[in-house]
Amino acid sequence: MSSSFPPSLYEILTPRLVIRNAIPSDAKTLARILSSPENMPYQRVHGSISIDGMLHRIANWNKMASDGSNAFLVIALRETGEPIGTGGFNCFELHPGSADTPASEPSVDPQSTSASGGSLYLTDIGVMLDHPLWRRGYATEALCASIDFAFTELKCQLVRLETDIENEPWRALMRSLGLGDLEENAIASYNGTRGWLYKIDVETWETTKINMKASGKWPL
Repeated sequence: MSSSFPPSLYEILTPRLVIRNAIPSDAKTLARILSSPENMPYQRVHGSISIDGMLHRIANWNKMASDGSNAFLVIALRETGEPIGTGGFNCFELHPGSADTPASEPSVDPQSTSASGGSLYLTDIGVMLDHPLWRRGYATEALCASIDFAFTELKCQLVRLETDIENEPWRALMRSLGLGDLEENAIASYNGTRGWLYKIDVETWETTKINMKASGKWPL
């Protein structure tokens, strides 16, 4: 992949998964996944999504990804290409005080920068899987690959993870990765209510990887 930002396409490969841009043939499965209350037990699902509505959403996702404002992606099985959830990068922020933006305005249009220039500062990562596939290690695999991609390919300096205050399975996942000590009870950026916040820098992630590999938990 080119080091320029934003990438022309996203493709993050893991042993069992591919995390990629959505395509029109994903629409039917994604509409079902995103309309299922069981898949988002801590958030309200506002009715079902039509296939046409999902196609419109996919077009918007891909436009925003090409603009560099965020990158909403599909998590699919690598063997079959079947979508099993969504993930990606909910935002991109520039480094405060970089050459591209005043120090008082850290979140501006990242199109003017490049990952290789080191001016990307923060991204926010999320993972949501179809509930019949929970507890198979897919979330760990997708999350580790996305964090690693943010640091190694996009050259971000900080990764933020957030979840709802009731989401105990996510807290257990963070502890299993060795990130439990980073947990903060804070206001979530996505809805303004209290939630659990984790901020990971490059050094912490490298230590986490070493520890996961030593304990046989590294999924990649």
